[in-house]
Amino acid sequence: MNDFVKYSLWFACLVLLQEFLFNNIQFIHFLSPYIYIYMILILPFNMHPASVLTVSFGLGLSVDIISAGILGAHAAACTAAAFCRNFIIKITIPRVEYESIYTATAMQIKLKLFVLYAFLLVFVHHFILFLLEILSLDNFIFTFVRIFVSSIISTVFIILIKLLFSKEIKRST
Repeated sequence: MNDFVKYSLWFACLVLLQEFLFNNIQFIHFLSPYIYIYMILILPFNMHPASVLTVSFGLGLSVDIISAGILGAHAAACTAAAFCRNFIIKITIPRVEYESIYTATAMQIKLKLFVLYAFLLVFVHHFILFLLEILSLDNFIFTFVRIFVSSIISTVFIILIKLLFSKEIKRST
């Protein structure tokens, strides 16, 4: 299957799963997992940054359009996460590994490196999204705890999806 079809299917499936399944899962009445961010994580490492930004913006806009909420919040959060993606890759994954593999879906990187990469990208996304939702710095401590806990929950679901669809897992020692 060519890459365009594969990533288009991932895009559609993740947006639909987010809207019809994960938006209905809530922990403590205000924590929802956002798994559609997995799309940004699995884009090829060598993909042009402008293309990553475009796909990420479209991903966020798709979620904004089909869900109730602040129009543009998911698009802004996804675009910010995509903007930080190359920096996060460089600080979490050794250069030898990300230059020698095509994408994080290959599971050629160690699981603990992928978890760190995923958590940091999810955290950036959630930080922007939740601050745009409240449009205030009031109760910043509560908001920061919400960002942190939601990032953990989303990352756990993303890792479960990753493990479910991976063929080989290279465990770190």
